Amino acid sequence: LDVNVFTQIESGMLGIQTSKSNDGKVYVFLYYSEAKSKDGNDPKNNIGNRLYRYELIDNKLVNPKLLLALPKGSGAHNGGAIKIGPDGNLYIPVGDLSPGVGESPNVTLAQNNQTGATPNLSGGILRMTQDGKPVGGIIGDSIPESFYFAYGIRNSFGIDFDPITGNMWDTENGPTFGDEINIVRPGFNSGW
Repeated sequence: LDVNVFTQIESGMLGIQTSKSNDGKVYVFLYYSEAKSKDGNDPKNNIGNRLYRYELIDNKLVNPKLLLALPKGSGAHNGGAIKIGPDGNLYIPVGDLSPGVGESPNVTLAQNNQTGATPNLSGGILRMTQDGKPVGGIIGDSIPESFYFAYGIRNSFGIDFDPITGNMWDTENGPTFGDEINIVRPGFNSGW
């Protein structure tokens, strides 16, 4: 598979997860920073982070389906780890998508700004079905709030589920120190 990837700062191919459906189809989920063209170094080519689902057929990734299109940031604080939880849903940590020079910050209610804008799929751990539908009910029932499982996330490069308890854990990157390891329950606010 050859895709156009934006490669500046913390952007790139950010996460991958596989799944086998009940009907035997093998899916590969790719979370990456998409570029308009092959020149992934040019900030003008940054489209934003995307989550695609592909089918694996004859050792080829085919039939791409765009599941999630995130707002464009500077290329920093993208998050990107993808995990399928014990419930069969996809979990994707997305950072605050630190804005580029001269751009407005993604200051939303999901970043604990009481006068912030409606959440825009940044600053949280998103949860969706393997078909890209929100599971809902944690911070709201409308889109995009229905995608949030947790919020107040600055940036995270890792999540996993405890094999015994099923609890989610995440790692969260601090500004220059103070990285965290958190247990994440539905509606968790990491404080950013």
